[in-house]
Amino acid sequence: MSRTVIVSHSHPNLRYGGGEVAAYRQFEHLLSLGQDVYFVGSTIGPEDSAKFFGASQQIVSFGPRDFCLRGRGMDSFTMEHAEILDEDWIFEFLLALKGDIYHFHHFWNIGAGTIRRLRAALPDAKFICTLHELTAICANHGQMVKRSGELCYASSEVACAACVVRAPIDFVLRKTRMLEMLDLFDHLLSPSEFLRLRFEDWGVAEGRIAVIENGLDHVGHFRPETEAELLAKSGRFAFFGQATPTKGLDVLIRAAALIEARDDEFDIPLSIEIHGVDKDSFSRMWPDLEIPSSIHFRGRYRPQDCVDIMRGYGWIIIPSVWWENSPVVIQEARAAGTPMIASDIGGMAEKTEGWGLQFRVADPAALASAILSVHGDVKVLADHKSRISAPLDLAGFWEEWKTATGLDQGKKQTRRIRA
Repeated sequence: MSRTVIVSHSHPNLRYGGGEVAAYRQFEHLLSLGQDVYFVGSTIGPEDSAKFFGASQQIVSFGPRDFCLRGRGMDSFTMEHAEILDEDWIFEFLLALKGDIYHFHHFWNIGAGTIRRLRAALPDAKFICTLHELTAICANHGQMVKRSGELCYASSEVACAACVVRAPIDFVLRKTRMLEMLDLFDHLLSPSEFLRLRFEDWGVAEGRIAVIENGLDHVGHFRPETEAELLAKSGRFAFFGQATPTKGLDVLIRAAALIEARDDEFDIPLSIEIHGVDKDSFSRMWPDLEIPSSIHFRGRYRPQDCVDIMRGYGWIIIPSVWWENSPVVIQEARAAGTPMIASDIGGMAEKTEGWGLQFRVADPAALASAILSVHGDVKVLADHKSRISAPLDLAGFWEEWKTATGLDQGKKQTRRIRA
């Protein structure tokens, strides 16, 4: 049996982000199938490391096959560790696991140098990378959003130098190094067509990236709902996410304020509930924004409860202002059978097409209009719910993963050495 090592830039026991959750779900599913599999995550950087690690502790073990490494931060421009000693021990740890397959769900906190050395040490192993976002293309946190807040539609050495203040030649060299690193992988995967196309436009060869949606550990079981149930839900909207500038929570609050300023009378009360954020956290980030009466902060929730919570709403709102790739909240909404109102860019537009509503990104007035267009409308809600298909489950992901990586052919493949 082949040994698979799944490597992520973080660990969901410490930080619940989409990439690490997708990686860990894959690990748990393979473990349940009796596969020989290990999970290796990392902490985000020095601040998180200080919370969870002792002074000289390098590794936390959550089980005999489940590890989290101590991350010390990296140079986000080069994707390299500042200290070679940090790269040395991460490389040695991954090498010691003796994997036949290494599936990287990111390279942040792991390091481009670590990947190069591991590839050289294990020429017959299969290397796979899932591209969860645009870090290889964009040095501004991988979000392709300019420092001014404008969306960036394509990278270039001159435009990037104006955004991240460095010489244009630095971006020429960075792109060369990132493409060389990606070429070390036998297979590149993307959870969305949007991301695949972005990487191909940037320079990855057409056909190198296979698109497989991240697997969800449970899918929805829809039951018929009465008109009274639908009517009650038609006035209930919700946001699930974090209080970060790119998640667009301020756009939602401004949209709610615009609706309140209209002073309309509703037969069905309007309620917008915020999950994952408390009022104090929001106010610290946006101290000048008044909170409309329709907004209710619900604070943190357990991830495993998310789908059940979503079932109680008519609509889930995802107002992110950057190019989201394949947000887990969209899959969870599909599993809940709850339609979405989403920003009209990136993976959000792709993943909600046909069953959700879309509004112009970062435009509170457009979001307010979208909310009002469906509020209290049972017929529209029922119609959009009927269009929702269940997301890809982990069993389906496993089958697609084996096909895309050639592992369903029943024999060990020889790695093709690239020039």
